[in-house]
Amino acid sequence: MLENNRECYHCAGSHPALCITFDDDPDLVGADDSTSSPRGAAHVARCEAAGLPSRYLLSPDEQWRLVRIPLTGNSVSYTMDGKAAVAGGIPGMPFADAGTLLFFHYPNTWNHFLSDHVLHFRVLPIDANTTEVTTTWLVPKDAQEGRDYDLKRLTEVWIDTNDEDRRVVEENQIGISSPAYEPGPYSMKQESGVLQFVDWYAQTLGGAVKGPTALAAE
Repeated sequence: MLENNRECYHCAGSHPALCITFDDDPDLVGADDSTSSPRGAAHVARCEAAGLPSRYLLSPDEQWRLVRIPLTGNSVSYTMDGKAAVAGGIPGMPFADAGTLLFFHYPNTWNHFLSDHVLHFRVLPIDANTTEVTTTWLVPKDAQEGRDYDLKRLTEVWIDTNDEDRRVVEENQIGISSPAYEPGPYSMKQESGVLQFVDWYAQTLGGAVKGPTALAAE
């Protein structure tokens, strides 16, 4: 599940609704600073100048990251027409086309902070082959369904995207469970975020394993 989230190599072929507004440019959505993309750099500079924190931040242990990226064209939210899903937007936003602030915190959550609502994803391992993903849509506290937003319009893009990702992940799990499966290399361009996650996971797991051993030896 996390590997699927940490790349958008599969997006164009799997997520037609999401790709109306979400830019799958690997320079924007990979492990690196979005300012490696000229469009991303201009967007971050514009947002920062308006007092909106947007620059790339990665924790020293690489467990969490923040970065703001632009959406496609004139899109302001994850909707089928790119227009706002919630009237009025989030208080304090300097403009509607602020893109999305991407925040992950391994191993349990990734998030999208838009100008009109927030998407929160909780990842809960159930067993070695099963993961529960819960999506929560957060709107301003004074927003009222039917007046300020339509529930179907607000949720339809990510309901579809989640179901598409479920299929991608389930089919990949079948593949890697096969005795004929042989791991291949990740794409340094398209899957840099996956490499970063796998490295973090291996280092974190290794540190946890070494900790009790080191204490016992002492």
